[in-house]
Amino acid sequence: MSSKYIKPDFALRSFTCPHCGTLSLMNYEWLNYDAGNANRLYQGNSIGDCNNLVMIASCFNCHKKVIWINRKYVYPDIVAEEANTDMPDSVKKLYEEAGLIYNKSPRAACALLRLAIDRLCNELGETDRDINKNIGALVEKGLPRTIQQALDIVRVVGNKAVHPGQIAFDVDDQNTALMLMELVNMITERMISEPKKINTMFEQLPEPIKASIENRDK
Repeated sequence: MSSKYIKPDFALRSFTCPHCGTLSLMNYEWLNYDAGNANRLYQGNSIGDCNNLVMIASCFNCHKKVIWINRKYVYPDIVAEEANTDMPDSVKKLYEEAGLIYNKSPRAACALLRLAIDRLCNELGETDRDINKNIGALVEKGLPRTIQQALDIVRVVGNKAVHPGQIAFDVDDQNTALMLMELVNMITERMISEPKKINTMFEQLPEPIKASIENRDK
């Protein structure tokens, strides 16, 4: 996975550039377009209490622009944190589609991500129709209970579960979508990537040591 993803925010001096995907410093410019006055271009670190602003951040890495109008993000489309490379293809397809649309349609993205979590449970061998039971089974296999609790907070599991394909209108916002994407990556890391890394380390051991470990565990 890439370095830690930081969502574009004009209050930050650096964030993950939505153009090049690099965590980069930003250079800011502000355009104030008060009606009846000539446009004035400002450069600096403070926008004060001005209204009617176009805020432009230039990435130090790729030199492309990121734009807000009246503090609302408008350009370019934000692609969320990339999927864990070990994520199953059937899950990754849903994850990446959600990552492309979450800033335009958070509800649609959340619906896709809940389906992705359900599909990830299936890929990990849990096939109950109740996603709550599937997550519980993964906890028994080593998934941290804190992840289960986080999923419950965003209504993936629990008494108010949102089933795949359904939409919870009161919680489906951009922050929920970002949380769900992070949780899909965390489940993949804990249940797929970490065991894979440990197995690779084990396979690199000399045969006598591997045999000794295998005999000890019998």
